Amino acid sequence: MENTFGINIIPDNDQERVEALKRYKILDTPPEDAFDNVASLATQIFKVPISLVSLVDAEQVYFKANVGMGKVRTMGRGVSLCSLAVMQEGVTVFENAKDEPCLLTNPNVAGGFGLNFYAGAPITTFDGFRIGTLCIIDKTSRVFDENSRKIMESLARIVMDEIELRLAAIEEIAKQQDLNEETKAVNEELRSTNEELFTTKQEIETLNEVLAANIEEIVAANEELKQIQNRLFVSNIELQESEELKNMAIEQAELGVWHIDASTREFIASKRLKEFFGYFDHEIMEYDAAINHIREDFRDKVANEVEQAIQTGKAYEIEYPIVTYRDKQQRWLRATGKLNPATNGRNSYLSGTIMDVTERKEDDQRKNDFISMVSHELKTPLASMIGYIQMLNSRAAKSEDDFAVGILDKANKQSKKMNALINGFLDMKRVETGKIPIDREIFDMAELLKESEEESMATMSSHTVVFAPVERIMVEADRDKIGQVITNLISNSVKYSPAGSTINVACVNTDNMARVSVKDQGMGISQVNHSQLFDRFYRVESEEKGNVSGFGIGLYICDEIIRRHHGKIWVESELGKGSTFHFTIPI
Repeated sequence: MENTFGINIIPDNDQERVEALKRYKILDTPPEDAFDNVASLATQIFKVPISLVSLVDAEQVYFKANVGMGKVRTMGRGVSLCSLAVMQEGVTVFENAKDEPCLLTNPNVAGGFGLNFYAGAPITTFDGFRIGTLCIIDKTSRVFDENSRKIMESLARIVMDEIELRLAAIEEIAKQQDLNEETKAVNEELRSTNEELFTTKQEIETLNEVLAANIEEIVAANEELKQIQNRLFVSNIELQESEELKNMAIEQAELGVWHIDASTREFIASKRLKEFFGYFDHEIMEYDAAINHIREDFRDKVANEVEQAIQTGKAYEIEYPIVTYRDKQQRWLRATGKLNPATNGRNSYLSGTIMDVTERKEDDQRKNDFISMVSHELKTPLASMIGYIQMLNSRAAKSEDDFAVGILDKANKQSKKMNALINGFLDMKRVETGKIPIDREIFDMAELLKESEEESMATMSSHTVVFAPVERIMVEADRDKIGQVITNLISNSVKYSPAGSTINVACVNTDNMARVSVKDQGMGISQVNHSQLFDRFYRVESEEKGNVSGFGIGLYICDEIIRRHHGKIWVESELGKGSTFHFTIPI
């Protein structure tokens, strides 16, 4: 068996542990709602993209529940981090997996998947065997406190309870089938006995003996049926305890829960959810009332998400503001919803969770207001300073003071950099508030690329920027904003590639989309960073390039501009092999 960890992953009692796992008859079985729901709950509580219920066999790890990791059902024991989590009691946590010595060669961490956080709580049987884990995974590092560990342990116990209940149900079904076969045999014997009632006295006596034996069997069968009923009663109590554990986990996470009957639209809300909307627990809150509390500019969007989820089964996640029932205060909520199919005569229903994110939204607003205020306050004196520098530069040139000209040129360049940063912050503020203007006009991309080429020749002397010939491509877009995106991508390539290297720019017509590409010979970008490149304030760090100037808002604004044009922006890059940034806009 392959072992990528470089340490022992086989406990001393592994043979007994595997036998304990197999007695539950759950290995390599299809997904089941009971386990999928617990995994889905874990992703919502901890706000992670991936949660698994794993079962660790002798050489393979089977995923009984998989939320967020595609269609993967198994993984080698020597590759899955769950093999480490069953080696010890308590929750196994790797807050920054890429720094763990035992994970340096693990393909989930070092490979393209990019795992960077793992927390796994062992699933422990009543006799102490750790047969698997409930785990959560993220591609970014996280801090995991003691309260989070307790919640993970509670969820792992819920999974173990579900496994025990599942085994009890299997055994009860098997016993019921055996009982049915016995009853069928008894009925067959009784039928034969009735046909022989007209035979001789000796046959009748023999028949009586058979009937007596059958009566004893029926009495025994009735006694066994009573025992089955008692076990079912105990199972129901255990199921109730499992529900209580699940509710405790939801309460600790401060989540509101709800469900809507897909046929009748009956709406049921938890106590916490009613509190979010300003209702008391004893008050009835109908679905239409809940929708009407949503702020008007978000109301139709949320209602459409709910209806689409009911009609198509597509899960959703959305944030929106509400106005509360009594005090008319605005609160921001984050809601998730998922359709549960009809089972056992019950209608299909949509269920989900709601979390209060008002404090985070207010923090974001205060930060944006501060950035906007500072940017506006700096812009006016900076404009004056640039004017004074240019005036002094002109006088120094006339007096042929070369030293002063050089100093003032540098001061002018730094002032323009600061002005560009301030403009970037103001653009970011417009993006955040949805007020970034898009003034569409019809123009030729070839002409825009020609202007960008002339500008780069005049301002970027440290690199060779090569523009490929561009055919006539007419688009309807904001010419200045698209030019801003092209300039930003070229500037980024200059920042992160060595002086004297070549940067290639191209524009082609592909599937009725104008696609612009900017390729450099720089340091490249690790696969794990691709998804964060277009986040606000994110900057790629490099020992080779040192501390590159900027605040990490350029690509964030580019992404918003292209998205507003119904296009797409992305990167193709490997560490040490340069980068190619692409974006497309409709023709």
